[in-house]
Amino acid sequence: MLKFLFYLSERTLFHKRSDQFVPVIRILAILGLIIGTIAMTVTMGILNGFENNLVEKVTGFEAHIRIESFKDNIEYDGEYVDLLMKNQDITLIAPFVDLETMLRKGDETEGVIIECMNQRDFLDMLHRSKKDIKGGVDFRESDSLKGIYLGYGAAEYLNAEVGDTVSAMFIDGIPSPFNPIRSYDVIITGIFSTGMKEFDANYAYAPLSFAAEVNGNENIISGYQLLLSDPLLANDISDWINKASPYHYVPITWKERNIMLFKWLQTQKAPIVITFGIIALVAMVNIISTLVMIVLVKERDTAILKSMGMKPSDIRKKFMMDGLSISLMGIGIGILIAKILEWGQMRFAWIKLSADVYFIDRLPIEISLNVILIIVLVGIATALIATLFPARNASRIKPVEVLRYE
Repeated sequence: MLKFLFYLSERTLFHKRSDQFVPVIRILAILGLIIGTIAMTVTMGILNGFENNLVEKVTGFEAHIRIESFKDNIEYDGEYVDLLMKNQDITLIAPFVDLETMLRKGDETEGVIIECMNQRDFLDMLHRSKKDIKGGVDFRESDSLKGIYLGYGAAEYLNAEVGDTVSAMFIDGIPSPFNPIRSYDVIITGIFSTGMKEFDANYAYAPLSFAAEVNGNENIISGYQLLLSDPLLANDISDWINKASPYHYVPITWKERNIMLFKWLQTQKAPIVITFGIIALVAMVNIISTLVMIVLVKERDTAILKSMGMKPSDIRKKFMMDGLSISLMGIGIGILIAKILEWGQMRFAWIKLSADVYFIDRLPIEISLNVILIIVLVGIATALIATLFPARNASRIKPVEVLRYE
């Protein structure tokens, strides 16, 4: 019986000799579903793209966890590092020193934070998200004139190039004859870009030996940076560090350091629920109106089927299959077009963005399998609900009244 119902549904919707009005409303219904599906799929793809790109960017130029202290000055503690390394999800621990300074070249001055690390730790932990614009990473750790890896924004403002010597100036309190400004020369060995202008304009990297020269003590550090096997484990590892560490140590995850970015992303997601509901409602009304028109056009055929012995339950099933066929066709074509749009946008960058504002140079679209499954399930559920009313009306057609004057 099920095979026969599929046959009837196919004849109703797709047979060339069916009533001329049926193909028109069928095409309109499918077009409506295609447009709605494209809108939902691409919108979710854009949100996924922004989120994944943001996570990739942040976890690329930030350590997964930074451990800092309430104390002004802390010294490197080898026993504490050994304790942390007992956690198998921590793959690398790197001590660091943050120095707030003014870089000066000629008449230009720019304030930056110089993050001092061992060169090998920097390459393993923080370099992967940075694109070498000019030069490369060479801290010149053993030289008297240390190397600095400078952000593109700061280099542009200073009008500095690779090989230029700049002065790093440090002020402790109010300058006076008894508290002069200290100045240290460094050489620019590389200029990088992360695609995030604000970050590129405010950060530079140098060796720990430069921090030791500035602080006068090679053991003083600002804290530890941790690399994890999976950045999404940061919250769990942070809780473990809180329990295992002395009171003055404070672990800060990459999400906590960039909490405003992720709050903005969550805010953008909120309207999507409303949009999904509206699009699903439009699709439901579209299917209902289409099937109601088919019921009216095919009223005589339905009456003949009932007079030949077809049960009302089979009539309902037949019209539910009509609705599902329209729904699946519209959803399938819509998802296919959305995937083509995704491929084209990521390959050719049809829609470009300002990297100064959005951290990336093109609109990101990443349509995941989860998004496709959600849209297909929502579409099927919507189609089933939408077919109940017209299918019930079709099953209540009385053959005597319809065929009385035939």
